[in-house]
Amino acid sequence: MFRNHVSKELSAYLHDQLSLHDASRVASHLRDCRGCREEYEEIKFGAQLTGVLSPAQPPASLWNDFESLLNQAGEGNGRKTSGWQPLKIAAAFAAFILIGLSAWWFYRPKATDQTNTIVTNVPACAVTRIAGQPLIDHKQMGEKGNLAIGQELVTDHSSSAQISVGEIGEVKVDPNSRIRLIEAGDEKHRLGLARGRMHAFIWAPPGQFYVETRSANAVDLGCSYILEINEDGQGLLQVTSGWVAFEWEGRESFVPADAMCVTRPVLGPGTPYFNNASEEFQNALDQFDLSKPGDPDRSPALDEILRRARKLDALTLWHLLTRAEESERGPIYDRLARLVPPPPKVTRAGVVSGERVMIDAWWDTLGLGNTDWWRFWKRPLPTKTK
Repeated sequence: MFRNHVSKELSAYLHDQLSLHDASRVASHLRDCRGCREEYEEIKFGAQLTGVLSPAQPPASLWNDFESLLNQAGEGNGRKTSGWQPLKIAAAFAAFILIGLSAWWFYRPKATDQTNTIVTNVPACAVTRIAGQPLIDHKQMGEKGNLAIGQELVTDHSSSAQISVGEIGEVKVDPNSRIRLIEAGDEKHRLGLARGRMHAFIWAPPGQFYVETRSANAVDLGCSYILEINEDGQGLLQVTSGWVAFEWEGRESFVPADAMCVTRPVLGPGTPYFNNASEEFQNALDQFDLSKPGDPDRSPALDEILRRARKLDALTLWHLLTRAEESERGPIYDRLARLVPPPPKVTRAGVVSGERVMIDAWWDTLGLGNTDWWRFWKRPLPTKTK
């Protein structure tokens, strides 16, 4: 169904009529297919235009102008109609249309925010109501609204909305969520998710879309993902296509499609793992992430992780090398080397001692798909907003 293009599914995708599975596949196709993405933008623009336009009574002066033009094109001052008459009438109609378009531009409905105030060139993101009665800046929005920098979009148990993130993507906000616009510009958009769940679909180059939470920041690397945050700041990132960087105060997790990562207050992002990892593997990983060096449960948890690791779990083992103690890196190196042999010049001694150049060199050989964004990530990250 989705093997080629997804033109037939675009309208249903826009109106949230696809299953989560099909919507994720359409989102993945749109991220990689410029033609379908442009067609989707046209459909979205048409839907937005339909929502903005409303019937309006034209000014009475338009009819007077039209009647005057017809009289000028007819028999003026008692003279007979000439052969030029059809052209004059056509010219009159053309002039009438021009007057009508000018009048529509003057009298057209002006873009307003949820308080019916005319919007100026203040940076903002357009918001579309999906269900219920979402609030923007504590005020109930209509079918359309604008989320300005510093304002919050809040949904209750029965409401949801969609945020257009400039020209780079869109974010669906589920019920019981609170999200704030921190930054909006040509090069970067930044949201703050205080609680709830959001679905992000971003087709921009890496590093143009950020989401801040109390325990981790999600940096888009060309992707679609679901991010859920509880009131206490604990959350879960699930990536459906592309990659997301999850970082907090120097702690980094790189999460690919079909993988997830937990984040916790104070600790920050945990170690990422693939969705189909065994329950025993996931439980041991949680135990390791929550432990401190020297805890009695830490060593058994690491042993269980290494024993159950598959080749696909090289993603998890590589991350463990970046956050384990030196005494723990030896067994991790040995298991990862059996699953994915290290590249030349990457030595056990260098990895165990924590040489980041060697650990990073191993990343490119893990076979995790396209990681062109890695070059972007090696540049300094923007300073986080306080």
